Amino acid sequence: MIGADKVIFKLATHWLALMNLFWGLYVGLPFLAPIFMNAGYELPAKAIYTLYRPACHQRPERSYFIGGPDFAYSPEELAAAGVDLDPFARDIGNENVGWKVAFCERDVAIYGAIFLTGLGYGLVRKRLKGWRMPFRYFIPFLVPMAIDGVLQLFGFYESTWLLRSITGTVFGVGAVLFAYPYVEEGFADVRQTINSKLRLE
Repeated sequence: MIGADKVIFKLATHWLALMNLFWGLYVGLPFLAPIFMNAGYELPAKAIYTLYRPACHQRPERSYFIGGPDFAYSPEELAAAGVDLDPFARDIGNENVGWKVAFCERDVAIYGAIFLTGLGYGLVRKRLKGWRMPFRYFIPFLVPMAIDGVLQLFGFYESTWLLRSITGTVFGVGAVLFAYPYVEEGFADVRQTINSKLRLE
């Protein structure tokens, strides 16, 4: 049991580094798919696309591209270049436009912001000790993405790569500012409990 306690203590001590490593890999791996495709390594590229398929719709008109003349395209530009826009087709691009990142623009923004804000939180968390952001202050970080997503979902308009990126980034930053101080507090309690237990033993 002492061994298990020590493992839990280490996890509770280094949770932020582990979270940042996870989110860095999670947001970085989708960029390898188009890089592999561009280099001719189709098997690992398609494995990454498949891995991320349950997590994202992967629609080409809402994704960034690598290896082509531009990094984002309108539906009309993609259709003219021979990209199938059927959501169930999961077209990954071609030599004309390049290859899409394995998840969409909004997801890149959300998880990229979570990763970068998590790194920033690591630099200031000692100064933020005891600070908590009430949920009502998190709502303004959530609302822009919700409005953009819902209006797009119901066909009121087609959002742009810039709007998806901005609203996703705002949400990702807010999610870290809201959640991480609570997580830090919870793990501080775990560390204190284990410390007390180990001293008694």
